[in-house]
Amino acid sequence: MMTLETTSLTPSQDATRNTILESSRELFARFGYKKTTMEDIAATMRKGKSSLYYYFKNKEDIFQAVIELESDLYFSRLKEVVHSDRDPSVKLKNYVLTRMESMAELKNFQRVLKEGIYGGYEFLGGVNEKAEAIEADLLKSILDEGVIHDLFSVKNTRIAAIGIGTALRGLEIPIFRGFETPGMFQEEIDNILSILFYGVMKR
Repeated sequence: MMTLETTSLTPSQDATRNTILESSRELFARFGYKKTTMEDIAATMRKGKSSLYYYFKNKEDIFQAVIELESDLYFSRLKEVVHSDRDPSVKLKNYVLTRMESMAELKNFQRVLKEGIYGGYEFLGGVNEKAEAIEADLLKSILDEGVIHDLFSVKNTRIAAIGIGTALRGLEIPIFRGFETPGMFQEEIDNILSILFYGVMKR
Protein backbone atom coordinates (compact mmCIF):
# COMPACT_ATOMS: atom_id res chain seq x y z
CA MET A 1 0.00 0.00 0.00
CA MET A 2 1.29 3.48 -0.86
CA THR A 3 2.11 5.88 1.93
CA LEU A 4 1.84 9.65 1.81
CA GLU A 5 4.89 11.84 1.44
CA THR A 6 5.13 14.14 4.47
CA THR A 7 5.36 17.16 2.18
CA SER A 8 1.91 16.37 0.76
CA LEU A 9 0.11 16.03 4.07
CA THR A 10 -2.73 18.36 5.01
CA PRO A 11 -2.59 19.92 8.51
CA SER A 12 -5.09 17.33 9.73
CA GLN A 13 -3.11 14.46 8.23
CA ASP A 14 0.11 15.86 9.65
CA ALA A 15 -1.48 15.98 13.10
CA THR A 16 -2.57 12.35 12.75
CA ARG A 17 0.93 11.32 11.69
CA ASN A 18 2.41 13.11 14.71
CA THR A 19 -0.09 11.36 16.98
CA ILE A 20 1.01 8.02 15.55
CA LEU A 21 4.64 8.92 16.25
CA GLU A 22 3.97 9.99 19.83
CA SER A 23 1.94 6.87 20.56
CA SER A 24 4.64 4.73 19.00
CA ARG A 25 7.38 6.48 20.95
CA GLU A 26 5.73 5.54 24.22
CA LEU A 27 5.22 1.92 23.20
CA PHE A 28 8.73 1.48 21.79
CA ALA A 29 10.22 3.07 24.93
CA ARG A 30 8.19 0.82 27.21
CA PHE A 31 8.32 -2.52 25.39
CA GLY A 32 11.14 -2.14 22.88
CA TYR A 33 11.10 -2.24 19.10
CA LYS A 34 10.88 -6.01 18.70
CA LYS A 35 7.96 -6.53 21.10
CA THR A 36 5.87 -3.64 19.81
CA THR A 37 3.52 -4.49 16.94
CA MET A 38 1.47 -2.50 14.48
CA GLU A 39 -1.58 -3.89 16.25
CA ASP A 40 -0.34 -2.45 19.55
CA ILE A 41 0.13 0.99 18.02
CA ALA A 42 -3.28 0.94 16.36
CA ALA A 43 -4.97 -0.26 19.57
CA THR A 44 -3.39 2.56 21.57
CA MET A 45 -4.86 5.06 19.11
CA ARG A 46 -8.17 3.18 18.91
CA LYS A 47 -7.81 2.94 15.15
CA GLY A 48 -7.68 0.09 12.69
CA LYS A 49 -4.23 -1.18 11.74
CA SER A 50 -4.88 -0.36 8.09
CA SER A 51 -5.05 3.35 8.94
CA LEU A 52 -1.38 3.28 9.95
CA TYR A 53 -0.31 2.12 6.49
CA TYR A 54 -1.71 5.32 5.04
CA TYR A 55 1.18 7.16 6.72
CA PHE A 56 3.89 4.51 7.13
CA LYS A 57 5.01 1.47 5.15
CA ASN A 58 5.56 -0.78 8.16
CA LYS A 59 6.79 -0.87 11.76
CA GLU A 60 10.39 -0.24 10.65
CA ASP A 61 9.25 2.93 8.90
CA ILE A 62 7.52 4.16 12.06
CA PHE A 63 10.51 3.35 14.25
CA GLN A 64 12.87 5.12 11.87
CA ALA A 65 10.67 8.22 12.03
CA VAL A 66 10.66 8.00 15.85
CA ILE A 67 14.46 7.81 15.95
CA GLU A 68 14.77 10.73 13.54
CA LEU A 69 12.41 12.73 15.75
CA GLU A 70 14.32 11.96 18.95
CA SER A 71 17.68 12.53 17.25
CA ASP A 72 16.52 15.94 16.04
CA LEU A 73 15.34 16.86 19.55
CA TYR A 74 18.60 15.67 21.07
CA PHE A 75 20.95 17.53 18.76
CA SER A 76 18.85 20.70 18.62
CA ARG A 77 19.21 20.99 22.40
CA LEU A 78 22.96 20.45 22.22
CA LYS A 79 23.38 22.92 19.36
CA GLU A 80 21.47 25.51 21.38
CA VAL A 81 24.08 25.12 24.13
CA VAL A 82 27.01 25.30 21.70
CA HIS A 83 25.64 28.41 19.96
CA SER A 84 24.85 30.24 23.20
CA ASP A 85 26.88 33.29 24.23
CA ARG A 86 28.15 31.68 27.43
CA ASP A 87 31.75 31.24 28.46
CA PRO A 88 33.27 28.06 26.85
CA SER A 89 33.83 26.44 30.24
CA VAL A 90 30.17 27.05 31.12
CA LYS A 91 29.15 25.76 27.70
CA LEU A 92 31.03 22.52 28.29
CA LYS A 93 29.32 22.04 31.65
CA ASN A 94 25.90 22.84 30.18
CA TYR A 95 26.62 20.56 27.23
CA VAL A 96 27.35 17.58 29.48
CA LEU A 97 24.31 18.27 31.67
CA THR A 98 21.97 18.78 28.69
CA ARG A 99 23.39 15.73 26.97
CA MET A 100 22.86 13.42 29.92
CA GLU A 101 19.39 14.73 30.75
CA SER A 102 18.28 14.45 27.12
CA MET A 103 19.73 10.97 26.69
CA ALA A 104 17.88 9.80 29.79
CA GLU A 105 14.63 11.23 28.42
CA LEU A 106 14.90 10.04 24.79
CA LYS A 107 14.82 6.34 25.57
CA ASN A 108 14.43 5.01 22.02
CA PHE A 109 17.38 6.99 20.70
CA GLN A 110 19.42 5.97 23.73
CA ARG A 111 18.57 2.30 23.19
CA VAL A 112 19.57 2.38 19.53
CA LEU A 113 22.91 3.99 20.37
CA LYS A 114 23.57 1.47 23.14
CA GLU A 115 22.46 -1.71 21.41
CA GLY A 116 23.80 -0.83 17.95
CA ILE A 117 23.83 -3.65 15.40
CA TYR A 118 23.02 -6.20 18.09
CA GLY A 119 19.59 -4.69 18.57
CA GLY A 120 18.54 -5.48 15.01
CA TYR A 121 18.49 -1.84 13.88
CA GLU A 122 20.49 -2.32 10.67
CA PHE A 123 17.68 -0.68 8.70
CA LEU A 124 18.42 2.64 10.44
CA GLY A 125 21.62 3.07 8.46
CA GLY A 126 24.46 3.82 10.87
CA VAL A 127 22.76 6.03 13.44
CA ASN A 128 25.62 5.45 15.88
CA GLU A 129 28.33 6.62 13.52
CA LYS A 130 26.38 9.71 12.52
CA ALA A 131 25.64 10.62 16.14
CA GLU A 132 29.27 10.21 17.18
CA ALA A 133 30.46 12.37 14.28
CA ILE A 134 27.98 15.15 15.08
CA GLU A 135 28.90 15.06 18.76
CA ALA A 136 32.61 15.24 17.97
CA ASP A 137 31.99 18.35 15.85
CA LEU A 138 29.94 20.02 18.60
CA LEU A 139 32.49 19.30 21.30
CA LYS A 140 35.33 20.43 19.04
CA SER A 141 33.51 23.72 18.52
CA ILE A 142 33.44 24.34 22.28
CA LEU A 143 37.08 23.32 22.71
CA ASP A 144 38.21 25.48 19.78
CA GLU A 145 36.45 28.47 21.31
CA GLY A 146 38.06 27.79 24.66
CA VAL A 147 41.52 27.60 23.07
CA ILE A 148 40.96 30.85 21.16
CA HIS A 149 40.02 32.62 24.39
CA ASP A 150 43.00 31.06 26.18
CA LEU A 151 40.76 29.15 28.59
CA PHE A 152 41.63 25.60 27.47
CA SER A 153 45.04 24.10 26.80
CA VAL A 154 44.37 21.47 24.14
CA LYS A 155 46.88 20.56 21.45
CA ASN A 156 44.48 18.62 19.22
CA THR A 157 40.85 19.61 19.74
CA ARG A 158 39.58 16.96 17.33
CA ILE A 159 41.19 14.11 19.26
CA ALA A 160 40.15 15.68 22.57
CA ALA A 161 36.53 16.00 21.38
CA ILE A 162 36.46 12.35 20.33
CA GLY A 163 37.93 11.34 23.70
CA ILE A 164 35.40 13.37 25.69
CA GLY A 165 32.52 12.01 23.62
CA THR A 166 33.73 8.44 24.13
CA ALA A 167 34.07 9.01 27.88
CA LEU A 168 30.58 10.46 28.15
CA ARG A 169 29.05 7.53 26.28
CA GLY A 170 30.79 5.13 28.63
CA LEU A 171 29.52 6.99 31.70
CA GLU A 172 25.86 7.16 30.68
CA ILE A 173 24.62 3.95 32.26
CA PRO A 174 26.40 4.44 35.64
CA ILE A 175 25.15 8.04 35.77
CA PHE A 176 21.54 7.07 35.06
CA ARG A 177 21.47 4.53 37.88
CA GLY A 178 20.47 5.32 41.41
CA PHE A 179 20.10 9.09 41.51
CA GLU A 180 17.16 9.90 43.74
CA THR A 181 17.26 13.68 43.38
CA PRO A 182 18.26 16.22 40.68
CA GLY A 183 20.94 17.44 43.10
CA MET A 184 22.65 14.05 43.09
CA PHE A 185 22.61 14.05 39.29
CA GLN A 186 24.11 17.56 39.21
CA GLU A 187 26.78 16.56 41.71
CA GLU A 188 27.85 13.62 39.56
CA ILE A 189 28.00 15.83 36.47
CA ASP A 190 30.21 18.26 38.41
CA ASN A 191 32.53 15.39 39.35
CA ILE A 192 32.81 14.33 35.72
CA LEU A 193 33.55 17.88 34.60
CA SER A 194 36.18 18.24 37.29
CA ILE A 195 37.98 15.21 35.89
CA LEU A 196 37.59 16.47 32.31
CA PHE A 197 39.00 19.86 33.21
CA TYR A 198 41.65 18.97 35.76
CA GLY A 199 42.33 15.24 35.54
CA VAL A 200 42.86 13.15 38.66
CA MET A 201 46.18 14.58 39.81
CA LYS A 202 46.24 16.39 43.15
CA ARG A 203 47.00 20.09 42.73
